[in-house]
Amino acid sequence: MNPETPPVKGIRRKKADATRRRIIQAAHEEFIARGFHGATMAGIGVRAGVASQTVYFVFHTKPELISAVIDVAVLGEEHPRPPQAQPWWTVMMAEPDAAEALRIFIRGAGGVFARAAAISEVLRAAALTDDEVRRTHRYHENLRRDGFGQVLKMLAEKGPLRAGQTVDELTDAFMTVYGDSTYNLLAVERGWSHDRIMEWLCGILPEMLLARPRADGR
Repeated sequence: MNPETPPVKGIRRKKADATRRRIIQAAHEEFIARGFHGATMAGIGVRAGVASQTVYFVFHTKPELISAVIDVAVLGEEHPRPPQAQPWWTVMMAEPDAAEALRIFIRGAGGVFARAAAISEVLRAAALTDDEVRRTHRYHENLRRDGFGQVLKMLAEKGPLRAGQTVDELTDAFMTVYGDSTYNLLAVERGWSHDRIMEWLCGILPEMLLARPRADGR
């Protein structure tokens, strides 16, 4: 066996990973600047400093590429982990008070929304007119709904949820208020800071999702 083979493979892997990261970053910028349908694989290649054939070789289609962009925005780039594997999720699960646990979730997931809201809105808009993109959007929305459903289930174990609505209705409300469209509207169109958005959500969501404490505090 050639003793140089493992190091060579390692170097090639590092180069391939670096190229993939550059393409994803370039795609993020191109999709935000031009929208999904306006962006081209050639334009993304120019931003990334690679040939368009390389972009196609790594990601094959634009829907596959924007899906990868959203994955990186949600999971993080350097040490990708789902929200359920983040330290703040563990703190949230251990918190006995439902309202405080919800606020831990809001603040903890805030970084995800700051990174992913704009590109998720690009995907949402494109899904209105493209069946393949619609499937990609539905996939990511289902993942988000599963996550929000886990949070509501956890909250229900710590205290009662707001009466008069089903869990599905509460999930719909939760995802809408703490959603990409709402975050993007407040941050981009209304000029709210990230901290102000988090403070507002920490105030409104416990009132919306949780039962009000009784007069005796129980």
